[in-house]
Amino acid sequence: WQSKKARLEENNTSIGKRTRASQIEALNDSQDRALEHLSSIEREERRIPESAIKDVSPFALDHTLVHLESFLKFAVASWKSKLLIKDASVSKSEQYNNKKGMKGGKEDNSNGNKNEKKDPKKKPLETSSDIPKGSPVVLIVSSSGIRAVEVIRSLPLFAEAAKVGKLFAKHLKVPEQVYFLKNTCTHICVGTPNRIDKLISDGVLNLDRLELVLLDCHKDAKKRTILDIQEIRVDLFKMLGLEGLEDRFKSGQTQVAIF
Repeated sequence: WQSKKARLEENNTSIGKRTRASQIEALNDSQDRALEHLSSIEREERRIPESAIKDVSPFALDHTLVHLESFLKFAVASWKSKLLIKDASVSKSEQYNNKKGMKGGKEDNSNGNKNEKKDPKKKPLETSSDIPKGSPVVLIVSSSGIRAVEVIRSLPLFAEAAKVGKLFAKHLKVPEQVYFLKNTCTHICVGTPNRIDKLISDGVLNLDRLELVLLDCHKDAKKRTILDIQEIRVDLFKMLGLEGLEDRFKSGQTQVAIF
């Protein structure tokens, strides 16, 4: 009875807050259902290595969007040097535009309060000229374009450093996303499995810096997550099984975390 009770309590707990062992079990179960057309041996070969599943149990806050930025600080080692670094060419362009604006007679809207400079958000971000284009550190996978938009809106701090990549189909065409990835430094990309799959398969989304694939396990109105909806989890595990990602999981270069 105690065992059944504990099992029931865990099943009622959001997957992001479960034990690592329970998360691995949930991932494997979802994969089995998504790839049911494959044999058990083939499914086993496509498992995400347990070593690649990040233990997120030390993160004490709720897994809600209001805490997503805090979660990324927890999940990405040395996050400031990876997620709060600005492309030097963009920084120079902004400086040029600011000087141009001042020459045009535009005034600084700050109130002159010296204390403003002490606000961490007002400090100039560090810059680098070595950030590759279209090569995120974090890839957040959501169940829909609408949800992905909500996720992006919850990342204002990191959006200051670099544009967040929008890799989903809602009002966005593939050529637009290809242009963005080829011409923009981005530390975080948010998208849906099918579109991410295409951009990786086409060689446009660079995985060289990728450290974290974050599965956004938000529950929809029907209490389903990205791991429960059949048509989406089919795309999800097809994407996670791509050779480029699979190799990084096995080598320990990229981990999967559940939020």
